[in-house]
Amino acid sequence: MENIQKKNALIITITVIVSCLIMALIEIKMEPQYYIKSLLKILIFLSLPLSTMKLLKIEMSKKDKSIDKKKIVKLLIMGLGIYLIIMLAYLIANSFFDFSTLIHSLSIDQNVNSKDFILVAIYISLCNSLLEEFMFRYISFIKLSEFISKKIAYLFSSVSFAIYHISMFGSSFPLSLVLITTIGLCIGGLIFDYVDEKDKNIFNSWIIHMFADFAIMTIWFINI
Repeated sequence: MENIQKKNALIITITVIVSCLIMALIEIKMEPQYYIKSLLKILIFLSLPLSTMKLLKIEMSKKDKSIDKKKIVKLLIMGLGIYLIIMLAYLIANSFFDFSTLIHSLSIDQNVNSKDFILVAIYISLCNSLLEEFMFRYISFIKLSEFISKKIAYLFSSVSFAIYHISMFGSSFPLSLVLITTIGLCIGGLIFDYVDEKDKNIFNSWIIHMFADFAIMTIWFINI
């Protein structure tokens, strides 16, 4: 039984790593238009984990797909708090970093311009955040913790979440900001894991993640 647990944990871990590596290669080597990259990400971040779940005979329960309506208001308030914290951090950091140059570089890297920004921002905030929560919370934390200690699942989920994002846009950032962003993403990942731990679904973290992305899109819009 213990060997099966270890094998399942290893397969899930490899699935997450391979999925992230494929996306990193697409981002760095292919440099496709954002819409094409988004379609590829949907395909990879859904097909590989779902195939792994089928291989390991892991089924999604009703609890996995349900949301506690009583918590929605609380989560919306928490999400708004996250939005305000990020915006406050931006206002403080704006004195030390040239965000306009940074955003311009990021826009070029991501093949995003002012004309299609709104559509991209909506996709990132609503759809991309849900896709990432499925990969980094549902697969990397909730399901992985069924076969391995929660502490390791917490660590793997948060670190893989941070490294994935840094690999996506880290080249646009100065080293000091890369380090700060990495730490922030790890802490954010741990928070997302924590709010999902009890209910065993990703809707809690998705709402908070959505507001964090709203803040990032606001900063992007201000400087684009």
